[in-house]
Amino acid sequence: MTAPQRPRDPRRAGIQRSRRPSPEVIARRRLVVGGGALLGVGVLGLGVRELFTNDAVASPAMVTTAGPTTVDGSAGEPAGATASPSPSATASASGVPGGQASPVEAPKLANRLEEYLSGRSGRLGLEIVDLRRGQSFRHEASEGYCYSTIKVLVLTTVLRQAQEAEVELTERERDLATRMITRSDNGATETLLAQVGRDEVERVAGLVGMTKTQIDSGWWGFWRTVPGDLSLMVDAVLSSDRVLDGGRRTIARMLMADVVPQQRWGVFAPESRKVHVAAKNGWGPLPDGYRLNSTGWVSGADRDYVLSILSRSTAGFSHGRRTVNEVADICHSAMADGLA
Repeated sequence: MTAPQRPRDPRRAGIQRSRRPSPEVIARRRLVVGGGALLGVGVLGLGVRELFTNDAVASPAMVTTAGPTTVDGSAGEPAGATASPSPSATASASGVPGGQASPVEAPKLANRLEEYLSGRSGRLGLEIVDLRRGQSFRHEASEGYCYSTIKVLVLTTVLRQAQEAEVELTERERDLATRMITRSDNGATETLLAQVGRDEVERVAGLVGMTKTQIDSGWWGFWRTVPGDLSLMVDAVLSSDRVLDGGRRTIARMLMADVVPQQRWGVFAPESRKVHVAAKNGWGPLPDGYRLNSTGWVSGADRDYVLSILSRSTAGFSHGRRTVNEVADICHSAMADGLA
């Protein structure tokens, strides 16, 4: 299947370097590095561009009904959010090395999800990993299209190549990475993917442990994955040094925390509950339903978990986004006492 047309929004063609970040953005950047004495203080006066150096201290297109008519990179409706103090993003300290958590049944959560989803059209699968307790729960976690969630893996590959070469990202790479993650810019993704090569993305996926993700010669949005692999991908930019060092993980986390307001749905939904979120969404229409995916890390309010969702909405984008948002809220409520 050929890649859908991806029209560029001229308003997104450049990066505004001179405008000072808003207080909300500054707060998110401070929290994503855990508020440590060195990183937390250093981030307060910096924009994303200044954080693309490795001097940070290592921390342990088809139209459907309703919604965007382009594949990713297009704005949904704003979903405003605020951040509040949260624990460090050091998953390795949670007893979940490399994202290897013990599966649990979590019948109460399973029943709540089944009850809610029985009244919604389409299909949804997820994995949630409790980083505090080293436990995971899966619900209907079957394979689906990656769409823009896979941009986190492309970013990880760019950062890994720079790490292995012992160099920093160039200004051009910094701008492309910022556009790819914070605005889901498909053109920037194509450029970075052409630079690193698909073989390298597949190699880094192997380092991450994404054994069920299919990377082929087709359009990257139609690569296939499972929620568990997306959770491993997020864990790789949160915790262990297996793939990225602390400074480069900070770059990825900061970008995932700076996603534009229009794209802060899904795993971002619990932000209204005063928690910190670093995540990436992906979406696009197909003849059998709109795909809406979301993966990321949620921390604060006595919670620390990774949530990954793959979904198909047969009633369009807005219906699907509401489903993914409410499922994220159900999971967030369940995490008050953990999965067990």
